[in-house]
Amino acid sequence: MSSIPAFADATTEARMHFSKGSAHYAVGEFAEAAEEYQAAYKLKPESALLYNAAQAYRFAGNYEKALVLYRNYVLFYPNAPNLAEVNSQIAKMKDAIAAKTSPPTGTVEPGAKVTPSQPEVKPVPPASNTKDSTLVVGVRASAPSKTPVYKKWWLWTIVGVVVAGAVVGGVVGATHTGPQWSNIADLGPGVK
Repeated sequence: MSSIPAFADATTEARMHFSKGSAHYAVGEFAEAAEEYQAAYKLKPESALLYNAAQAYRFAGNYEKALVLYRNYVLFYPNAPNLAEVNSQIAKMKDAIAAKTSPPTGTVEPGAKVTPSQPEVKPVPPASNTKDSTLVVGVRASAPSKTPVYKKWWLWTIVGVVVAGAVVGGVVGATHTGPQWSNIADLGPGVK
């Protein structure tokens, strides 16, 4: 009977760590989120907690730790439904670590003019085992222009509607000479 309260306490504490991790994750504090998810996993080893910790470490830029957790995820949860995505992340983490640790290439003599090199672009051949091969090209969106608010079309539409409403209201109010629009009978003391 003494193990039931201990289990309940561990579950409660794991939920607390998960909540803290989610709060850190939501505000972009990924390293702190990863630590909280990891603490929750130690108390209650569930696949989602290990995956969340790996993701948070990846977003924090700690690719080595993310790689360890992704590999452990595959090791401990080989039937997980997102295994293909996790294996893809493992490959990306290996590439990121290799890029981060590879020495710079090429040298420049002191005083020489340095010109930036352009990366070589090679077309990717279509996969032969698919019916419809699609090439996806990333396009960097340009920064939105800073148009002043007084040059925005929607501002002048709103101003036009307000002015037209005011003009119509003023004309109706000035030209209406009939009885009050209310058809509620005057009730109260002294009314006959």
